[in-house]
Amino acid sequence: MGSQVLNGAVLLDERLSAIAGMVPAGSRAADIGCDHGYLAARLLQRDAGTRVQLCDISAPSLEKARRLLRELGLESRASFAVGDGAQALAGPVDCAVIAGMGTATIMHILSGGWAALGEARLVLQPNLDAHILRAFLVENGYRVADEAIARAGRRHYVIIAAEKGSAAYSPMELACGPVLLKRGGPLFFSFAQFRLRVARKALAGAEGADPARAGELRAEIAVWEEAERCAPR
Repeated sequence: MGSQVLNGAVLLDERLSAIAGMVPAGSRAADIGCDHGYLAARLLQRDAGTRVQLCDISAPSLEKARRLLRELGLESRASFAVGDGAQALAGPVDCAVIAGMGTATIMHILSGGWAALGEARLVLQPNLDAHILRAFLVENGYRVADEAIARAGRRHYVIIAAEKGSAAYSPMELACGPVLLKRGGPLFFSFAQFRLRVARKALAGAEGADPARAGELRAEIAVWEEAERCAPR
């Protein structure tokens, strides 16, 4: 089931629900790349003290979000801006969501928006390469405060909440997630099995043709196999 409105209430899919769970109630929040606006609408319905700035590089997408919030009577606690990432923010925020994008795009938005983001908690959902994003956050003075895996349909989604602070993570923690490793659980093991299937299939194609890539894949496989042994069931 995708996100929808039922009898005036916003119902989020598993991915957006996990993201919403990492946004503190009563926040001055930002939804950067807001698309249709379901996340912002749910945050506003959840807590009367919440305010949301919705930003999107696409004017038509932003207009869809504005229309949804207007229909739900939530527009007065929201602001809307067309622009490139966090640079479109009109004021300070306590929590910024950047979700449903490639890791390179998220890092571009963060790099161009540190000043606008200030001390805000970051709730990030990269489509791929979460390990690269974790390393980038550490390099820029952030620690991983929380993580989750959501499964919607046949896909796994990794959500990372980061806050200002120093941190040092092992290669396994960067690859698999420091919080996810400590928590374990069925979704973690399902995701680990998925990562192993992808890496083993890629390794079969790289063997003999690309020795450097094959070495990277063998290292990735070893990390995820060790994670399966270490994480709690």
